[in-house]
Amino acid sequence: MDGLEARNRKSKNLLNMASESFMSADGKKSLNQMTPFPRTLAALVNTFCLTVSPYTAQFDLLWGLLNLNLQIFSRTLKNCEEDTAEAQIALVDIFESLLQILGESVNHLRQSSSVADTAKFGTPFEIRIIEYLEEMETSTKHLNDMMSLSKAKSDVHTRAIAIRRDTIILPREFCAFPVNTLLRNRNADFFGRSTELERIGNYLDPRSNTTLRTYTIFGRRGVGKTDIALEYAYTNLAKFDAIFWINCETAGALRTSFAAIATALRLPNADRAACHEENQLAVLNWLQTTTQQWLLIFDNAENDDILKGYWPSGATGAILITSRRYFNFTNDAQRHADTIKPFTERQSWELFMKFLGPTWQQKDKDGRMNGVEEKAARTLLKRFGGLALAIQQAAQLVNNCTIGDSTIVSVLKALKDHEKSLPPRPIQPRSDIEKALDSLWDISFTHLSRNARDLLSVLSLLSPDGVTLDLFLPTNQRSLDGKLNFCKQNRTTGTTHADATLPSVISEPPLLRDAIAELENLRLIKHEKRTLRVHRVVQEAMNYYSSHEMQLYFNSAAAVVFEAFPKHLSRDIMSQHWTTCECYIAHGVSLSSRFQAYYHLDGNESLKGTSELIQLFINCARYLCEICDYTNCSAVIKSGRMACKNVESLQYATLCSIEGWACYEVNDIEECRKNFEAAFRIQDQLLPADDIERSGSLHQLGVLECASDSLDASLKYFENAATIRIRVGDSASNLLANTYLRMSRVYFNRQDYDGALGFLEKAETLYLRVSGGDAPFMAHIHYANGNIHYARGEWALARKSYNKCLGISNAKTPVHPITVAGYYRLGCVSFKLEHAESAIEYLKKALSIARLRSPGHDDGTVARILWKTAVLRATPAASDADITSMRKAAEAAFQDPKNHGEGMLILTLDEKGEEDEQELEEAYDKLVPEFFR
Repeated sequence: MDGLEARNRKSKNLLNMASESFMSADGKKSLNQMTPFPRTLAALVNTFCLTVSPYTAQFDLLWGLLNLNLQIFSRTLKNCEEDTAEAQIALVDIFESLLQILGESVNHLRQSSSVADTAKFGTPFEIRIIEYLEEMETSTKHLNDMMSLSKAKSDVHTRAIAIRRDTIILPREFCAFPVNTLLRNRNADFFGRSTELERIGNYLDPRSNTTLRTYTIFGRRGVGKTDIALEYAYTNLAKFDAIFWINCETAGALRTSFAAIATALRLPNADRAACHEENQLAVLNWLQTTTQQWLLIFDNAENDDILKGYWPSGATGAILITSRRYFNFTNDAQRHADTIKPFTERQSWELFMKFLGPTWQQKDKDGRMNGVEEKAARTLLKRFGGLALAIQQAAQLVNNCTIGDSTIVSVLKALKDHEKSLPPRPIQPRSDIEKALDSLWDISFTHLSRNARDLLSVLSLLSPDGVTLDLFLPTNQRSLDGKLNFCKQNRTTGTTHADATLPSVISEPPLLRDAIAELENLRLIKHEKRTLRVHRVVQEAMNYYSSHEMQLYFNSAAAVVFEAFPKHLSRDIMSQHWTTCECYIAHGVSLSSRFQAYYHLDGNESLKGTSELIQLFINCARYLCEICDYTNCSAVIKSGRMACKNVESLQYATLCSIEGWACYEVNDIEECRKNFEAAFRIQDQLLPADDIERSGSLHQLGVLECASDSLDASLKYFENAATIRIRVGDSASNLLANTYLRMSRVYFNRQDYDGALGFLEKAETLYLRVSGGDAPFMAHIHYANGNIHYARGEWALARKSYNKCLGISNAKTPVHPITVAGYYRLGCVSFKLEHAESAIEYLKKALSIARLRSPGHDDGTVARILWKTAVLRATPAASDADITSMRKAAEAAFQDPKNHGEGMLILTLDEKGEEDEQELEEAYDKLVPEFFR
């Protein structure tokens, strides 16, 4: 504390000294006109913080350096001549920023009595410091410009700078440029495609950056679309300030890519879990407002629905899309497109010679290649249809002396032999070119060592977009039993040690390392850092010679993913594990998809679901439900039901429960009822009456009946659930609080507001005791409080509660239904308080989040917001066209059968043939899940 006080006294002296110098300067008027941007200095601050952690910086040295700089600046100001007034202003600007940093530091230190306090209030402090560093950078640059100009030009330059200051305010940046998220390495063997790259470059050239420019390259799988996109990106790194790679295979992959962009840009809160949609909004906003030259690469874009929420409409930049579909994803009449054709016969020959190496190239150049070899080569190339990936693999086989006699003829003969013995594909028959390609890969597969073959077979069941090596280095070594046994640290039979030691989970065991090297040498996989990648063509070609063999590989793949994926425990939610879930969810979804595809072969049951596989699907489905990815959630649940033979088991009941919640979130009450009642029936038969898991089913039925306006039945279910949870004790406090919250809703719907407040107080007390005042569920408490105040006409109190709700939900779950509902209600109460403009802004915010949650179509939540906005904007000054357009969009969504989980409502008309506005509002409310009305 003595050191702290000494620093504070020194800071005060510095501030006093600086203030005297500053007050004499003529440039004070320009202090608020600086153009902000962190660039190099902001990056330096972040780098410094990361470098010194966890050590303590020597702040005495830092204060001393600042003191020295202040003295230098002070002397410089006194020595400035009158004809360099602009330079004086620039120096004063830098001087002011230093003073602000000192002042902020003093205040920060005074408010922080401990290290914990310093960390707690650190983020706002860091942001303010970055702002001042931005001002210093701008001023320094301006000063350098001034000093480099001749005296004759300085006045002209000064006037130009002043004009620019007054008219341009640039958006805020948090990182240093250039920046990119190119996770894949450039293809060192890239060949040709100069014409295609030139066409892409001519259209996407950032020097013509006046509109949003989109270029799409189409082509069949294996033609090299991704390599072309990578080549364009790496050869144009200097032209763009930012290049971002976006994997479009699934909605989860899109979210992960946008999170990586937000992190690369160092946008606020980008590295927090549970902020996928917030990152999505933040990145889109950056793309639409930045002056940086940027390029987005959407790789493997096959689904236009999932792309809608990620498209930077109205932005100025460049977009490159790779896809197998010739489809205009954005209905952009100005977009350019190019079909990537396979290599011509001549190009295929040149590429083949390149991959074969110098000896073959020289033979070809000298005309020494005999007629038999040349004929075999041309036959091979014709069979492969000009696909670069196949040409490379064929050359690899020719050069591999362990496979044949290093002749092209021997490879052609092997290809023909494998075509005859190739087992059928498990899903659909092969085309002629697919048969040739699969036979080519099968040659390599059959010459693999056992370990390499086993590893590749497992990799072929997982997501092709990257398998982290850590998946095969689990702490629990039992998860490697079976086909991945060679990955174990200690493979001694009968060992009692189930856990690996630390060295094993850091560096791979020798047999695993050898298998990876073998696959990489044969060009069957790519090993980049700690990630393994398998091309989709190789995955499709992998042959499983029997259903038993496929079952073994499936079991091994499921076991390692199950081990890595966070487990859902009773009385817990997945949100605290979302970061880990995000790393492995793609593999869970991939296993789900392949289980459905391979479940029936030739009309016979082929795959069986192990208990681990079913539990993996349960964990994945719960995570997907929590992040509102209902499409993938439903698909994974379907796989879980197929894998779960016993439809009367507790695992099946859990699947029903998760699907019930997903249906509730989209307001599909009928399907919600089917699933909740099925889960309750199974648990009622298998669990004791006072089992904590059974209280979950009772609680769910209470939620269901409340949404169906069966309030007496709802209250009875909640009371029974509460009885069980009270009996369990403190470990069920959060569950009990949730039940009290829902009981409060029942009383609210009965218009018994005192009773509602009573249960709400109980819920709040429990939440505060167990989880604290900023826990996610506290947002629901404040929202419910706001609704009670709103119903009583207590507008100011309602607004206060809704603001508290949003204070938590924006920080914890920014795109959850509770956040949309909070903004919607805040808009309504602002209108009641005659703050019309604020009301419209809150509704706009609600609408933007709601459309992120439902990018494919306008759901019931969107419909309600559109209708309410149209009603509030219906003033004499408003545009009739805008209001009419909004009403039509709301009415279209209202008529959509998908938005009526409780059935279509019939509205009555008054004597003038018009709908009653109160009744109409209630009808739109019913399009929203019951708690969020």
